[in-house]
Amino acid sequence: MNLNLFLACFLFVAVVGFGQNAAPSSHIVFDDNFEGDILVNEVRVPENGVAMYTYYETLGWRGDASGYAGIQVHPRANNFIFSIWDHKAHKAPIRAVYTGPGTLTEEFGGEGTGLKSWNFELGWEPNTWYTLVSRSWAVRDHTYYGFWARSGKTKRWTHLVTMDVAAKNAYFQGGTDAFIEDWLETGKNLRTTNLRGGWKRKTDGEWYPFQSGRYSVNYWDLEPGKRSFNFKTNWDGGVAKDETGLFYFMTAGGKSTKPSVNNPSRHEVTRTEAKPPYERLRLLKAEALMVDRKLSVTWEVDEQSLPPFQFRLKVLEQKMEDIVRVIAAHSEVKPHGRFAEMILPEIENGGSLWVEIKCSDILGNESKKMSIKIDRTTAAAVGKVRKPKK
Repeated sequence: MNLNLFLACFLFVAVVGFGQNAAPSSHIVFDDNFEGDILVNEVRVPENGVAMYTYYETLGWRGDASGYAGIQVHPRANNFIFSIWDHKAHKAPIRAVYTGPGTLTEEFGGEGTGLKSWNFELGWEPNTWYTLVSRSWAVRDHTYYGFWARSGKTKRWTHLVTMDVAAKNAYFQGGTDAFIEDWLETGKNLRTTNLRGGWKRKTDGEWYPFQSGRYSVNYWDLEPGKRSFNFKTNWDGGVAKDETGLFYFMTAGGKSTKPSVNNPSRHEVTRTEAKPPYERLRLLKAEALMVDRKLSVTWEVDEQSLPPFQFRLKVLEQKMEDIVRVIAAHSEVKPHGRFAEMILPEIENGGSLWVEIKCSDILGNESKKMSIKIDRTTAAAVGKVRKPKK
């Protein structure tokens, strides 16, 4: 199947030999019909909407690096998934350049080919909002894609994976989609997804909220002999409200589920925010050790603030109270980076050395800068300290 057509149909296929008892595949496509470099969406599965063998896709995009991200109810555990499909524009296979704790990667086939990541260790719980973020950025003539998740219960962010796509400027193409899929024939079981707080950042840096979208059900699966015929009227979707506010919802399967809207239908959630409201990155502490001319810097971040994306280091020499000069600087895009090394130029004794650390987070916010005094020593001294006692 052609990959673009495959994604336009939101990745649902009738498997030869299957019966007619799958819950109807349902989708919401948002109105972000432009390129972007960051996608954000929040997903929640209510307790009565949890069903085994269900994929609650939260972010889906097209382009030279088509892909999707979301959460699943899997026999092994509730997991997070992030996948990118191969494309003729790619000059080399997709590879993972970073995998977070518990993240597994593997190549896939069948509905196209590509690289899949999933994480069963992090887990997710019903009735909890989870924020999923993907960001793309250029690395020479390649494009990297990172994937992060935040639990609304613990407020902690997790960096799950970064993938390297061998294509230049492979931005997210819209409209961004979300879907709900019963990948086995369990239509008797009701499954529901809630979605809110979606955003896309345009390539010029402007944020666009997901204020409207088109809800639909795969009508071709509802015909006699097709995968969802026995549950052809067991679906619903639109906008709902609870104590957390307004959200989009999709329900599929369940014997008593009935549609309250047309297929397809359009829905809106008015938004007033100018950009995603998450707390910007906060640096907690840092240490700097200089051995001869080699400077090593480590830092820690608050995991309840937005994760880091890029760090910038500046080494300062202060000889007098009001005379400071920059003697070295280093900047790198490395979302999982918490450590850096620099070889400094020859420096005369007499002045004090400081390192200034500043980071930007995955949504483009700047952290407050942190300045720490550099502890200076020599390789001989370090060797003497580390020498074991006899």
